[in-house]
This record gives sequence, C-alpha cells and structure tokens, in this order.
Amino acid sequence: MKQLSTLLFGVLLHASLFGAMGGPDAYGYLWKDSNEPGGPVFGWIDITTTGTMVMGLGDDNVVGPIVMDTDMPFYWYARKNIWIGSNGYIAFNGGNLASPFPLIPTSGGVNDYVAGMASDLNFLGANNPGRCYYLDLGDTTIVSWIDVPFWSPTAPTYTGSNSFQIILNKLDSSITVQYLTQTGLTQNTDLKLGIESVAGSIGLQHSSNIYPIAGIAIKYYMPAATTLQILDATVGWNGQTGTGGIFRSRNGSSYQMLASAQNVGNTDTGPFSFTGTLQNAGGATQITATQPIGNIVPGLDTTVLFAPSWVPNPAGTYRFNTSITGLTNELVTLNNQLTQEVVVVDTTLATHDLKYHGTTDNGVGLSWNGGNGGVGVYIKPPYYPAYATHTTVRIVSNAGLVGYTMKVYDDDAPGGLPGTLLDSVQIAAAQVTVGDQVIPLSAPLTINSGGVYVQWYMLGANITIAQDITPPFSLQTYEVIDGVWAEYRDRTIQDFFLGLRLAQAPVNDVGCTGFFGLADGQAIGSQTAVRAWIRNFGNQPASAFDVNYRFGQGTVVTQAYNGPVINPGQQQLFTFSTYYIPTADDTDDLCAWTSMAGDDLASNDTACVLVNTYVGIEEGILSHVRLMPVPANEVLRVEGLSSGLWELRVADAAGRIVRSTSAQGSSPVIIGTADLMAGAYTLLLRGESGTAAKRFVIRH
Repeated sequence: MKQLSTLLFGVLLHASLFGAMGGPDAYGYLWKDSNEPGGPVFGWIDITTTGTMVMGLGDDNVVGPIVMDTDMPFYWYARKNIWIGSNGYIAFNGGNLASPFPLIPTSGGVNDYVAGMASDLNFLGANNPGRCYYLDLGDTTIVSWIDVPFWSPTAPTYTGSNSFQIILNKLDSSITVQYLTQTGLTQNTDLKLGIESVAGSIGLQHSSNIYPIAGIAIKYYMPAATTLQILDATVGWNGQTGTGGIFRSRNGSSYQMLASAQNVGNTDTGPFSFTGTLQNAGGATQITATQPIGNIVPGLDTTVLFAPSWVPNPAGTYRFNTSITGLTNELVTLNNQLTQEVVVVDTTLATHDLKYHGTTDNGVGLSWNGGNGGVGVYIKPPYYPAYATHTTVRIVSNAGLVGYTMKVYDDDAPGGLPGTLLDSVQIAAAQVTVGDQVIPLSAPLTINSGGVYVQWYMLGANITIAQDITPPFSLQTYEVIDGVWAEYRDRTIQDFFLGLRLAQAPVNDVGCTGFFGLADGQAIGSQTAVRAWIRNFGNQPASAFDVNYRFGQGTVVTQAYNGPVINPGQQQLFTFSTYYIPTADDTDDLCAWTSMAGDDLASNDTACVLVNTYVGIEEGILSHVRLMPVPANEVLRVEGLSSGLWELRVADAAGRIVRSTSAQGSSPVIIGTADLMAGAYTLLLRGESGTAAKRFVIRH
C-alpha cells in the first residue's frame, strides 16, 4: 500500500526481456538466468504440502525471525535467521521494505536482504488467494510466495497474481529465485530484484522496474574467493537493542550511555575511537566520553559503558550520539554514527505527555491510499505504575470528511508486539478537528510494566496525520494496514504526532487528624459533643465516606459524612449528631476514624485522645466533703472524706486534669492551687465507697 504524502512517482516501465547474466558486484557475486548457457535450470519445487505456512503476512509487513537449521553463507559472513517480507523478499537482519523500493545497493535503511520480487504485494482483502510457505531442510531453505497479488487502491484491494520462490543453498552458497507465474501490474511498476549485503553499499541488482518472466530462474553465485578487504566497523545500537527512543523522569534515576560497536567487515578493525555524547535540544553537550577500542574481529561486537552518568534535567528532548573515528580506508562510513532519542518529562506535573515528536510538523502529513490504514507508536513510561488518561494526535487535514479511531494495545503479544486491545475511541467525522487533539480514553489505564502501542487509524480516505521530520527520531513507529502491524518504512527519518497523556495516579485518602474541644487527660462527666477534624490526604476530591467514634471497647458510633466536598490538602470539622455519654468511671482512649472504600492509606485514618470519665455522683458522699477556703487561693483543703484510699483529681473548666493526688480519707487533704489560673474547677473524687464531684473556684 502507498502512503500518499511520501510517494515518489516514477516513469512507468514495462519490459519482459532479461539479460542473460550480470555482475560482478564489488564483492564478486554474479548472476545468471536459465536462458544463459551454464546457468540454472528452472525446476519449480512445490512446498505447499511439505512446508510450513507463514502466518501473519499482510500488506507491507515482515514476519520473523525464522531460525534455520544451518547457517547461510552470504557475502563475507553467515546468517542463521531470516525474516520473510510480505513484499517478496527475505531479510537476514529484519526490517520492512515497502514502496518506493530502493535501488540495489543503497546504504542506509534496510540492508542485508534478498529481493526475490520486491514489489507492493498484498495478502489482505476478502478472498485473497495469496499464501506463503517455507521449508528448511538443513542444506536448503526455500520460501515460496504462492498466488500473491499486487496491492490495489480499489476493491478488493488486490490485483494480478505472482508465484515465485527463493532457494538458499548452504552447500554451494548460492541463491536461486524461480518465477512460476506473473500476471498483473503493480503501482508505477515499482519492483526490484537483487541481493544486498549488510554493508548496504555492496550488492548486486538484477533489474529495476522490470517484471520477471514466468518460467525463468535466476541464480546468484558467491565467488570462490574475493580479494576485497572489507574494513567496516559500525555502531550496532545505542541505549538498547534497536536504538528505540526512551522516556526518563526529570531528576529521576541516572542515565548511562551504553552502546555497541560491531565489525561487519571481513578483516580485523584494528584500533579506533568510540565516542558517546549526550546533547540537549539546542545541541549543547551535557556529557561526552571517548573509549579506545583495540580491535574487533569480523562478525563480533563489543559493548561500551561510557562514563560518567547523567541525572536527567531539565525536561526536554535529548540526543545520545555515538560515533566511530580513526579507521583509515574504511569501506562504509555512513554506519559510523547512530542517535537515540531520549525524552525527559517532568513527572511531578499533574499531567505530562509522552511523545517523541516536536512542536513543528512538515505541513504535509501522512495518509494511506484507500483509507484503510493507520500508524502507531510504542511508548514505555518512565515509571510504574503509570496512569494514562488520554491519547494525543495532530490532524493536518480532513478533505475526505471522515472519522478515525484511537486505540491502545498492550505489548503482551510474542516478542513484545501489540496484543490485547486496552482501549478504543472512535472520533466521528462530524467531531474531527484539524490541529492538536487530546482524546480521553474510554476508561483510564494503569500501566504496571512494559509499555503500550498507541494507534491512529483512518476510517476513510483523505484524512492525514501530522509528521515530524526534524531529528532525532524515535525508531518506535509502525504502520498498520487492515490490522497488520509492521515497522514504519520511514522510521529513520520521521515521527508521528501521536502520544499518550499520563496523570498523577488517583489517590483516595482521608483521615481524622484530631478533635475540637477534647484533649489528652480531659475529664468527661456528662454528655459531650464529639467533633473531629477530617483531612483529605489524597489528590482526589472526597465526599463519600463514613466517620466513626468509640470510647475504649464500647459501642461504635458511625455517621455518613454530609459536609461539603473536601478538596486535596484541605480539612473539615465534622460534628457527630450522637453525643458521647459516660457510662462508667474509666480512663481510656476516645478515638475517631474514617471509613472510605478504596482508601489508599489506613495508617492516617484514626485520631485518639486519652480521657477520664466519671458517673454516679452520690449526694451522700458530697454531704460529708467540705472544701476550704472558698474561693481557694494558695491551697484547697479537703475535709470529711470517709476512711479508705481516695484518688483526687482537679479538672479545669475545659475538663483537662490539672492536678492529681491520692490520700487516706481519715485526715484532711491539702492540694496546692497557687500556680493554677483563677477560674472554675471541679474536684473529682474516687474511693471505695463511691465517686463524687464538687465544683469550686480559685481566685488570686
């Protein structure tokens, strides 16, 4: 399928005559076809009943890796794995080849592949007959495309039919491509046949934009020996395998520059310098370090941990660049540099957007011909749990007056690919607005590990999403056609205006912090109003909860909170409609606490005070007790207590115990009052014969 915004229209060519042989390329590969004396003999090998059907092929995607029993010699190295492309090729290092197909060889982009018939093929559409099989027999590996049509912008989205196969012969290191049938035309006659090495600049093209002839075989011959000394060191990856962009928290854990240097040539590299540099969006260097590499033998690599580390700050987009220098006469230098995008986000903000794109798009946008395509981006949060509330997208235009969908997928499919659909929101055509859009999820998502794929998908033709063509690039982008995902063909030079908004995870947390009018040591002898301070410790407004109180192990009093909504960080005084009435002479905790469903922290729910309660004031005891002088000044003299041990406590007007003593009742008891403030007090008496209370006044 073609993307309308980046399609390169070439001159339509149609030819059916092939040259009989070609080459050699820089390494020494030759090709011959079955029309050439001494060339291969066409002999189709049917593997539809003996081979394994390749599942998951669609439009512009790749399936793999498939591990072969034995290595396939290819140029100056050997490969164990293959990836099978829907567009008629096998790759030894993965990668998605799609229209417009590059000339062979071309450095950059996807390298290291065999283009059997690299063209815009399609396995999708109702009743599409296209199939693909592979058979691995140890010495030979065969991949066959059977009755696979070209993609078409009109229903049923396919046209023509092509059957061809690639045969890898491990014994003589040859590659044979056979063409059984070929009918129909691909868009703009865009197709390539040939082989390309891992170096990219070395390869052998059989033909460009010429349809192969049915009943012909083409064989690529590896030279028995080569005089080409290939000195080629490359940056294998930055930060992580694949060099995909990452998100980090501002002032979070330190970022360590980590990268791999590889020898993809056929001779020792000898010494060279490997440099890592971290730059901010303005190009200013944050940290830099150079590591000398003594030597890397062909086919091997070395991982370098650059020092020092860096604490991400401030928020913004950064580039981790690595470069190889100091190799004289190196064959390929385009692969001597690599950049990883590092986006630092301020996670202390109430909301923060995870996005790889900048603020400026290229003004053109991307749209899929046919209106049944979309794009995606892989996003891994910088912390867990991450609470996602919205997706973000920028729409450039909507000439077709159609809608689109925003979907979020878990990365729980094999290989970390899109799996479980977590959310889907459809934007109807009438609601589509050009510009930046923040679209609520149907329900917030909590991401506890890994990452998610955010997808934008067209619901008709001529609606475009914005593209960012200013580096750095995330390499985390995908194209999605009829539900089939593939690495985006231009991921090295573009990002999409597509992202995920996070918010602070909701914290529901209320609790009692204390009482109004009650304090430790207070005496309570009559019904008392219980008033508690309620505080919202969370970050969500609170109103639906219960408040409780209890004295000691007595009955719990529960009442629903009926006051105003308590905002985060605020508090409210709550008064129980049920008074506390003492029922015994006791000393214990009076506690109040909140009960709320989903409360995040129980340890701050409860507040307590230690109080003294008394009841049963007996007039008979009071009649024998005399307090002198009245009013008291320096001392209070207590007379008339019956024999036995008595506990005497003085409570102020607020009920707080300010003096406490014990004495035998057979003699007067003296209590000092000189240091007490003037005012009304109560003397609480407790003895074997009962409990009593008597009020008095202090005046200085």
